[in-house]
Amino acid sequence: MKTALSLVILAVATAAPGFAQWAVIDGANLTQSITNYAALVEQLSNQATQISNQVQQIRQFETQLKRLGDMATVKNLVGFSEFRADLELPTQITTWAQGLTHVDGSALFGDTRGGVFHAIGSDFTDFDGATVARDATAYKAANDMTVSVDNFKTVQNDVYTRREELKQAIASTSEALQAADTEAEEQKLDAVLNAQYGQLAAVDREIALSAAEVQVKAAESTAMGNAQSEADAEARRHLTRQEISKLSTTFKPTYECLLQYVTERPLAQ
Repeated sequence: MKTALSLVILAVATAAPGFAQWAVIDGANLTQSITNYAALVEQLSNQATQISNQVQQIRQFETQLKRLGDMATVKNLVGFSEFRADLELPTQITTWAQGLTHVDGSALFGDTRGGVFHAIGSDFTDFDGATVARDATAYKAANDMTVSVDNFKTVQNDVYTRREELKQAIASTSEALQAADTEAEEQKLDAVLNAQYGQLAAVDREIALSAAEVQVKAAESTAMGNAQSEADAEARRHLTRQEISKLSTTFKPTYECLLQYVTERPLAQ
């Protein structure tokens, strides 16, 4: 029994050095390592988020660049050709000097203004049956007014036609603006649309300018007519005074006493 116990003690004593070779675990270092690893994982996660955001920004930039499109192409836009064509059309408004070239008075003869007025012939017949030609210069003022009115009608018809074409172009441009795919196309179409509206307003002002010319011509005609009437009245007054003066000088009545022709006769008894 003693021998067996001694063998066990000896075995334990002999095996003691073997247990001294086992790894020793440091709890503090392990905790710090875990903390550092968690921080590294969080840093990597943040970097991944930043990279994802940058990729998203790049995609947005690509989309924006795609929407910007080609800023140089304008001529092919819807409505631009109609706007450019109308912009190059000459105005039908004539200056006063241009209108006066058609005024000689004779153009008024035979003009009924579309059947509204009675025609004035270029001649008339006197009491003897002879044909007398009218003096065209006496009708120049009226002829000037009719020329201005005719020009207003021409401008009005031209403006109405151009307005309809511009309105159709504006409608087409508006539809294209709503269906635009890129921001550049939207901006260009919007610019064309604004230009079309501006041209439409300019075309409408041509009617106002032409109508104003007619009104000014009417005022001018009234003023000159009044001046001519005053000039004629002045001339008549002067001629009347002159004729009265001549008559008073030529004919001087002589007054005699009628008593010299009276004879006395005695009364019969």
